[in-house]
Amino acid sequence: MSRVLKIGSRKSALARLQTYLVLGALREKYPDLIIELHFREASGDQDLQTPLWKMGSRGVFTQDLTKDLVDEKVDLVIHSWKDLDLEGHPGTTILGVLDRADQRDVLLWKKSSLDKNSPEELKIQTSSPRREYNLKKFLVQSLPSRYKNSSLAFLPVRGNIQTRIRKWRESDADGLVLAKAALDRLLSENFPNSDELEYQEIRKFLKEALADSVFQIFPLSLNPSAPAQGAIAAEARSNDSWTIDLIRALSKPQVVQAVEEERRILKKFGGGCHQKIGVSILYRPFGKVLYQRGLTDSGETLEIEEQFSETIAPPAESVFKAYPVPGEAVKQRRVPLSSEEGFVLSADGKEDRKILPKELVLKDWLVTRGNAYPNIDPALEHKGLVWTSGLKTWVQLAERDIWVHGSLDALGEEELPKGILFGKPLDFVKCTHVGSTEIASGLERVLTYQTQPMEDHPDLSEKTHLFWMSASQFDKALSLYPQIRNRFHACGPGITSSHIRNVLGESANLSVFIHYESWLESLGLKEFKGNDLGNQTKKNQA
Repeated sequence: MSRVLKIGSRKSALARLQTYLVLGALREKYPDLIIELHFREASGDQDLQTPLWKMGSRGVFTQDLTKDLVDEKVDLVIHSWKDLDLEGHPGTTILGVLDRADQRDVLLWKKSSLDKNSPEELKIQTSSPRREYNLKKFLVQSLPSRYKNSSLAFLPVRGNIQTRIRKWRESDADGLVLAKAALDRLLSENFPNSDELEYQEIRKFLKEALADSVFQIFPLSLNPSAPAQGAIAAEARSNDSWTIDLIRALSKPQVVQAVEEERRILKKFGGGCHQKIGVSILYRPFGKVLYQRGLTDSGETLEIEEQFSETIAPPAESVFKAYPVPGEAVKQRRVPLSSEEGFVLSADGKEDRKILPKELVLKDWLVTRGNAYPNIDPALEHKGLVWTSGLKTWVQLAERDIWVHGSLDALGEEELPKGILFGKPLDFVKCTHVGSTEIASGLERVLTYQTQPMEDHPDLSEKTHLFWMSASQFDKALSLYPQIRNRFHACGPGITSSHIRNVLGESANLSVFIHYESWLESLGLKEFKGNDLGNQTKKNQA
């Protein structure tokens, strides 16, 4: 290859880092390719005061670079895909490249603000109308109860990641909302030129800021990201087949598919940084999930959560063929275990042992339900992270004034962060109930409570469609009613679905739903709401 590939991008540290990621991938794919990098400042980088949604033109971070491309000063431009104009540009082609980073937003919260008890106002910096609109609803539930009487004030902030963090630390604001992808990439050392002095200094600065703060990683179900957040795009001249062929080899089809659909959805509402709309698409082994929340220019409220799967059972013949309908599941008493002598620490294939509270507080906790949170002496300060299986548990813990760092968002244990998060090595244990160790899991389990049924198990012999809240619930029912083995089963993603699949075999009639309510709708029972369904069932069976 004798031609030189000229790549352009913004000169900010994050933009250059993303370009270096593409550079590394190209060098690995084409070792003999000669590459030149050209960095420049974009017009959007020069005005750091005006909120983006108030700036007059679209593409304030990309239009200057696209002009360089059209004028043939460069052959390729690397962008943060979310910055690109939804309308595109005549004569250029956009290609998604590399894997997508984490789509979620993260809240940084000063440790000094943790000592505030119901202050009159909490100040949070963000220049995104989308974040402000959706977080006003979520934060009143996700923040600890010490803030329950506080109002939220959102304040604009501009600049690169380092500048925004510096402004936040020097201000009286309590929180700052950022794209997690930006933090993750700037904290990483896994890219060409990561040893540059600037990147070393940025990592040092970010680690110092994180040491002085706590964080919450927001669930996409209630705070969907900006379309394409975390994704990298490459722009080339449409008639430059040489460059397009080179860069197309770096595309990830599923990432491209998700981002293009997110952008199409936003385009229906007009696009632009002023929009109060978040759109996120996830592809998982059980199917595609779409989250869409916000407020349109016409005043329409968007609260959409859709799941698309190829393994959906046929509708139930009647409500009496489904189990459980609302209010019908076996009621159980949950009895907390005493921590005076320590909790039981258990893992698959390993001998159980006691874990003392002083040892437990050094671990990161995945809490499966509100009552699974370890009952320890408040004088023992927990040093690790608190993650929840779902958002209901998050809210329950927040009501108990517990700081929650993040959630699986009902998507299963595979969503749990692994390795290192924001510079902290992770060491999670799963806080759950006695009997759960019979179900395979990749985590050691701390047994914090036991369950006791308060009534006899209902007769399932005639049920055709069954939803399981846990693997242990499924095992119990199957032992009592083996005839249900070949019926239509459903459950949430993660270890419950894996366990049921292992028990029933690969040919099992098993569907995965992220919510019980979605299962009800799939069976044609959508018209029943809440306990009305359970009450009607009991009335007709009386």
